[in-house]
Amino acid sequence: MLGALVTALLAALVTVLVTALFAVLLMVPGVPRAAVAQGAPADLPRVTLPERVELIYSKRADDPWNTIFYYLFSRRLTTRVSAEFPEGAPFRNMGMDFQVSERVFEKDEVGDQPVDPMYPTFFVGYGGMIVLRDPAYEKFVKALRAALDDNSPRSPVARALMQSDLWGAYDALFNPFLPDDEKALGERRKAALDLIGRLMRKVALTPEEIRALPENLPVAAREGAFPDVFGKDSGWVEVNFILPREHDLAAGYRRATRVFLKPASGQRDVKKFLNSLPDDPANVSGLDGAALVIQLILIDAHGELRPTRVTVDAQARMFERGADGKSKATVKVCEVRRKLFAENPGSGGMVTVGEDAPAYFGGYGFAEGQFNAQFREPVQVKLRTRCGRCHDQDSAGDLKLVRSFAIIRAPHEKVPPVVRLNPAATDVADFDIAKKRGKEEFRALVGYFR
Repeated sequence: MLGALVTALLAALVTVLVTALFAVLLMVPGVPRAAVAQGAPADLPRVTLPERVELIYSKRADDPWNTIFYYLFSRRLTTRVSAEFPEGAPFRNMGMDFQVSERVFEKDEVGDQPVDPMYPTFFVGYGGMIVLRDPAYEKFVKALRAALDDNSPRSPVARALMQSDLWGAYDALFNPFLPDDEKALGERRKAALDLIGRLMRKVALTPEEIRALPENLPVAAREGAFPDVFGKDSGWVEVNFILPREHDLAAGYRRATRVFLKPASGQRDVKKFLNSLPDDPANVSGLDGAALVIQLILIDAHGELRPTRVTVDAQARMFERGADGKSKATVKVCEVRRKLFAENPGSGGMVTVGEDAPAYFGGYGFAEGQFNAQFREPVQVKLRTRCGRCHDQDSAGDLKLVRSFAIIRAPHEKVPPVVRLNPAATDVADFDIAKKRGKEEFRALVGYFR
């Protein structure tokens, strides 16, 4: 009885939140009411498919895996840039916290980065619609069918990466579009969903193959590209405060995000220090570094969810102190490249991304447009600026906020303790797996495995 009441209350809350979201959308300048109510707005930024199919999973131009990757990830986008890139002038204030180019630019994104497929979403599944419309649709489903018939040998690493890519596409296409778009594309959406589910089952690894996948972040650490967060005597500790983590929620619990901290040398009581962080998450005077490590979760050949040691994205801030004792954060980022990892698993497949590299400003999505009265194109900024969106870049350009501990709470509200985890265990992945098992899209997907 109580469980039914709680379920009903949660359902009512979801309805209220969805209604509120659409009410907000209706108030956004430039978004027609009919478009929000029935289908995607007609004046979204221009997004098309590039001319060239990149050779990601093999060197064969006719490999259906390369074609599938192209339709999932490759996009030609209309973008703007921030004033951090002088070549984009002229700039002006356009409702952002920084100046944005008045001009727009065409940019091809291959997509071989740790990003989800079917971008951009623009809140209405816009990226998925691109591959369901003519002439892309027939070529897309042809590649999926060819991959189902193809018996070319594929390495466990390649199969793991492909399953992860397909899984993101499955989740993106699982829910119907807005009514007008679903009426036009719904049958195609369901047909593509079925082929994707079948191919995910075909490429699935056995539990033994998943356990044998390479642990790739230590390769980057040995090369000096990233801190040795897993090193036994490195001084780094894995911690947990409150779950779920925003990165995992945004990824639909298909990945597990792990948090590591490096207390400054001389911390005598590490436990006490860790539990002080929620009281002042922007005070990094006792930290030498903070890091996020994002690892894949896979579905094995029996339909069971399994954690892996395959890292697709690793981000760290090292707090260096000057003679005045003030800290300055240096950003270190390593990202997986499927092409590199599939060709040479021993390389770890990770590349270093500098803090001045271009990145899209926004949330956890990739190349998403802005909710803005003057424009809705995605905006490119420097990576450090993007980091500042979540870690409170101050007037001095520093990135001090440790977001894992930045929670809203009432005065004197008791908070849970900060728990030090065993990095050899899979606590966060186990939490995410339990969450994913309860999701409707996973219950539908697992039917292909059983």
